[in-house]
Amino acid sequence: MTDKSGAQPAKPIVALTGATGFLGDHTIRAFVDAGYSVKALTRREQDDRDGVTWVLGDLTNDDALAALCANAAVVVHMAALTKALNRDIFFDVNVGGTKKILHAAANAGVNRVVHVSSLAAREPQLSHYGASKAASELLLTARDWPFSWTIVRPPAIYGPGDKEILKLLKALNFGLLPAPGGKNNRFAMIHGADMASALVAFAKGGNEKAIAEIDDRKPGGYTLRDVAQAVGGSEKKAPFILPIPFPVLGVIGAVNGIIANIIRKPAMLTLSSARYLCHKDWTVRASRRPQLDDWAPHFDLKAGLGDTIEWYRKNGLL
Repeated sequence: MTDKSGAQPAKPIVALTGATGFLGDHTIRAFVDAGYSVKALTRREQDDRDGVTWVLGDLTNDDALAALCANAAVVVHMAALTKALNRDIFFDVNVGGTKKILHAAANAGVNRVVHVSSLAAREPQLSHYGASKAASELLLTARDWPFSWTIVRPPAIYGPGDKEILKLLKALNFGLLPAPGGKNNRFAMIHGADMASALVAFAKGGNEKAIAEIDDRKPGGYTLRDVAQAVGGSEKKAPFILPIPFPVLGVIGAVNGIIANIIRKPAMLTLSSARYLCHKDWTVRASRRPQLDDWAPHFDLKAGLGDTIEWYRKNGLL
């Protein structure tokens, strides 16, 4: 029997945490474009956005998390601290907040959870951030949940709106590129739009009870020289890459940490994050690459950086 009422089938609802950040903006756009209705957690009032219902609250607010998860088919948990005054604060938010959203999802009858972790979780001894992300993963892997789940470990995410890549691009303009740890350290990368579309693919299912490491599918990742070459091409003079060994970066980070605690404002570079930055290998392990039949990255490094630079120039930031 054909439905002649003209009523459209209800869109599946995805609940997002971390939706107001750089990756969150790309992720909202990707889910809306894929036909989802988005519910997004926010600590502050947001402008209206087509396809999005904002839920006011944070990861400590049980009522807000219950409202966020109500009627959702999928929860994508992206919210996390990347800088904090001490280890306890990292754990309070990145572990405590994850625990609360998982229980809210279970109580609401959510079918699927995608937990966005980090490659830093692979080496938890290096940084407080990595340790907290590793502990957040254990919340899923150490018990049975009434929903299916996948843990996703992204590498360095860049693209329009990313403040960290902007610092690197500005440094390249001066012909000098600092290399934490050493100029031959390798790392994986992925454009924010590609990461967001991958989260849509993960939300649809598959890779269940898996820890997936994802990147732009460049085997072996990149060095800073590769990034410089992708930005400048062969016609532009290569920048001077200045290795900064851990003893030097660690001292700077330790001083930053002391100052941060005095002024009560967290610093991005601390002794803890210096250990993470100086690690030699942040590339994706082939054994953890996910099976995503309907996803492929749109941007290689050159195209992705070109897209990013164009956006910053249009917005007068570069």
